[in-house]
Amino acid sequence: MGVRVFHTADWHLGKTLYRKSRLPEQRRFLENLVKEVRRLDVDLVVISGDIFETYTPSAAAEELYFETISELSEDGSRAVVIVAGNHDSPERLRAPRSLMVPQGITISAYPGAAPEALKRFPGFYVLDSGPGWIHLAFPQKGADLLLHLVPFPSFPRLREAAGLPLDPDTPFPQVFAALKERVPKRRNLVLVGHLYVRKGIFSPEEREDVMDVLGDAYLLPLEHLEGYVAAFLGHLHIPHGEGHWRYAGAPMAFSFGDPPSPRGGWLWEEGNWEFVGIPGGMELVRLEVDSVEEAISLADSHRDRWVQIQFPVGAEVTREDMRKLQRAFPHFAGVSFRVPGAVEVGPEGVKGPSLDDPAGLFRDFFRKARGRDPSPELVEVFLEHFREVAAGEAA
Repeated sequence: MGVRVFHTADWHLGKTLYRKSRLPEQRRFLENLVKEVRRLDVDLVVISGDIFETYTPSAAAEELYFETISELSEDGSRAVVIVAGNHDSPERLRAPRSLMVPQGITISAYPGAAPEALKRFPGFYVLDSGPGWIHLAFPQKGADLLLHLVPFPSFPRLREAAGLPLDPDTPFPQVFAALKERVPKRRNLVLVGHLYVRKGIFSPEEREDVMDVLGDAYLLPLEHLEGYVAAFLGHLHIPHGEGHWRYAGAPMAFSFGDPPSPRGGWLWEEGNWEFVGIPGGMELVRLEVDSVEEAISLADSHRDRWVQIQFPVGAEVTREDMRKLQRAFPHFAGVSFRVPGAVEVGPEGVKGPSLDDPAGLFRDFFRKARGRDPSPELVEVFLEHFREVAAGEAA
């Protein structure tokens, strides 16, 4: 039996649904996650970024995070490795490391930074570490893994990584190659990263994963994943992958446009992958009705689901109607209106303005607003700010 790794990501603790808290669902998911990790006798848990929804999570979200990773570690009986995502504040994520490191919890907040090293824990040893990597041994399994740790590598964060004097115009594959060059070459090399390596797997209604439709700014071609025995990835919210790489996906649907998908994480052992379903999040259902009365008649069969009521365009919904709907549905998320003849496009074929060419979109907008083309200097200023905003790094 080899080292057993459990892969999870994109918890987005503190995320709301139309201002309604989802922490109870997230707590259920994480409690079930801990139970599954124990049942499966996992040696290493990897969390591939986006622990939190915002840079400034609530105290309740932070408490849930601390409780969960402490329970996963079990005082060093199990290794826990975390990389920061684009939604995470690197400094906030690593702030409690003085409490976490003694429990065998490794936090990689900046790409290229060296984690703590040379320590023995009940379930594993930290043999060595360096810029962007850590070498773990599992004596009970007679095996070891060298982990290449790549928290979300935006250029602002790369500037915080010592020894990486990269220009913002450096192609992203070259950036990744520079990070990988600093990692020892070993046959048991695995990648834990918050990266964007595949297009087309996202919800048309999601706002948080702007990077998913950003074109090639942070896109890593799949061939750059060669040389790893496994790649544990976060950033895209649908669990998928092939060969030696996987996205864990998010623990629950975050919008009513999310496609149906299993929720859970991946168990990896000696090259074999098994998806493990983990309950916790409630289903999101959009009910198409013609009247408030029809909607209320469906309430009993949707008591354990988030519900959005969709009326025909032009339907009149009063304040009293909204109160009735709120009383009828325990998890009422609001109303929307459907347009006759509108075609809802699936996540694999989203139509409309493409962000593959943000400069082109900006030029079109500027022409309509000002009646002339923007200067090349103004386009460059826009692109620089666009990249910063999309990376979640704007001041």
